[in-house]
Amino acid sequence: MIYTEVPKTWDGEADIVVVGGGNTGIPAAITAHDKGAKVIVLETSGGMASSLAMIVGGTPFTGTDLQKAEGIEDSPDQLYEEAVKVSGGDPELWRAVADRQEEVYEWLKSLGAKPEKVLLAPGHLVRRSIKFEGHGAALCKILRNALEKTGIDVRYKHRARKLIVDKGRVIGVTAESGDKITNFKARKAVILATGGFCQNLEIVKEFGPHFADLVPTAPKTHQGDGLKMAMAIGAGTDGLGLAVCPSLPVGAETLQFVNAGIQGGITVDRWGKRFGNEATEELGTYTEKHKICLDRDSTGLHISICDQAIKDLNEPPATPPREPIYKADTVEELEKQLDIPAGNLKATIDKYNSDIEKYGYDREFGRKLQGMYWPNLPVMKLDHPPFYAVKNKICLTSMKGGLRINAKCQVIDQFGDVMPGLFAAGELTGGLERIPHHYYTGRMTLQAFTQGRIAGDVAADEPSN
Repeated sequence: MIYTEVPKTWDGEADIVVVGGGNTGIPAAITAHDKGAKVIVLETSGGMASSLAMIVGGTPFTGTDLQKAEGIEDSPDQLYEEAVKVSGGDPELWRAVADRQEEVYEWLKSLGAKPEKVLLAPGHLVRRSIKFEGHGAALCKILRNALEKTGIDVRYKHRARKLIVDKGRVIGVTAESGDKITNFKARKAVILATGGFCQNLEIVKEFGPHFADLVPTAPKTHQGDGLKMAMAIGAGTDGLGLAVCPSLPVGAETLQFVNAGIQGGITVDRWGKRFGNEATEELGTYTEKHKICLDRDSTGLHISICDQAIKDLNEPPATPPREPIYKADTVEELEKQLDIPAGNLKATIDKYNSDIEKYGYDREFGRKLQGMYWPNLPVMKLDHPPFYAVKNKICLTSMKGGLRINAKCQVIDQFGDVMPGLFAAGELTGGLERIPHHYYTGRMTLQAFTQGRIAGDVAADEPSN
């Protein structure tokens, strides 16, 4: 264990010191502030460097106004039961998230978040994933503006390095700011909200060596700082072996998020063979498909394909696509452009179309619906040329394991005891996922918002040291 000596003087003092100013740290800071606590936020970057900015799908919430308007019956209990079944995660952690998420939805709306659609996300049995106006980038701006309005003391370009412990209790943080070492006292608690470790290849190789070739897309600040600081003083971990988990696709040529507007077709490997249900109605299959893809190609190369009819279903991209979009009047011509062995893609599409024509669904992988954005539309054939394709690679957007915490977001040590004065929330933590390759879609943002609120709430009630 590495302990930092208690400094004789402090560069700042507050009731709560929040380490990380992203989509977990900001909810934690605002929540503690609203309960009367004085808060300091330490952020490594010069602004809000949050993985939330990457989100273009939805975040699951129950009992929302959008669900009610469409007559969708849902409840915290249903979300809880599904999540535990899919993820195999800690029931107490999931219970805490499920019980708090409806309040979090209303809180986000009160800050200015504007719900637009309710989607059927992979692994969910009902439509509950909320797409907000402007996606994650807009939510980042809303959270950042809300933080500024509180007047909370935010120290940008302060990278936390060590936790300060006195008589068995965490009482502060040592940080670097340029060439200067600074110390911040936390009279009640330190809340770690530093995100994951996608950008730290050494840690990725240690806990997920078979994913080392994937493209990391999280902010550069996701170096595992909070994980290392807490482990250095004896914090326990949960699910670090499952932490590295493949995620959304990026363009194979550009390594930027795909923005081609051709969702809803089929996905094949470099040999033109499908490897899973693209609509993913079944529970727990979202990242299993990614594992199969990676078993075939260590970089996660795969190809999205659609025809003109499916392309027309998609909303036009908000910005021009960066990645090359392959286009051909025939499947055979598309095969040549994509370097797929002659006849393979044609055979795949012919079988797919034949199943839908004869049986009304894809028999190979059981696909019955068109997908997330069209939850009630039966699966469509690919028979309206021209045909379109985009080459993708699987990337790493977030980690799925980390520090061990309880339902109150208190950090638990390696012997199972609460570590006084130390909280952690969001991607930095583990426990919500314990089955390999089973990811409950949207839970990363749900976890960030909800656990941030929980941590700020509980920490504000801690006694002062």
